[in-house]
Amino acid sequence: MLRSLALGASVLAIAPFAASAQEAAAPEVGADAAIKTETAAIMDASQVATKEEAKLYAASEFDQADLDQDGNIDKNEFIAYASVRAPVNDPALSIPDEVVESDEDAAETIVEGEGDATAATTAEEQFAELSNGDEQISESELVDKRVAQFDEADDNQDEELDPEERMKFASLTALKSPGSAL
Repeated sequence: MLRSLALGASVLAIAPFAASAQEAAAPEVGADAAIKTETAAIMDASQVATKEEAKLYAASEFDQADLDQDGNIDKNEFIAYASVRAPVNDPALSIPDEVVESDEDAAETIVEGEGDATAATTAEEQFAELSNGDEQISESELVDKRVAQFDEADDNQDEELDPEERMKFASLTALKSPGSAL
């Protein structure tokens, strides 16, 4: 009985310290979770409105594509990621209502995006462009490319993408299916 009382008193004495230790650790965990939540929230390129969001979008893409978590995306990882993301990035599925008012407008927007001579035509070609010929894409290479694409989409150079510019950014960053010419 005495032993139970001593054990109970010890637990009660330690409990406040354990709680304060958890509270001290909580802000760090919360900050990391907020960053991951913010990164995870930008899964669709048409949601990107600022250069910082373009960087977060690229970081999110990189985290998803780097399957072996070695800090680089190889061709197989990129092709696998493109295979999954290509349908999600279909411009017909993500054109905001404020940009398109009719089905004819949607068709014109899609045709304009596909007709861009600078757009890579397959996932393999996109990988070659992003990897700069070294057969690997680093996170900084992907971030730099997405920032350059943000700048290209920002027609009025105001450092913020309006709905039309967001669609242009989405078109520039859209991943193609492997072997796809669309």
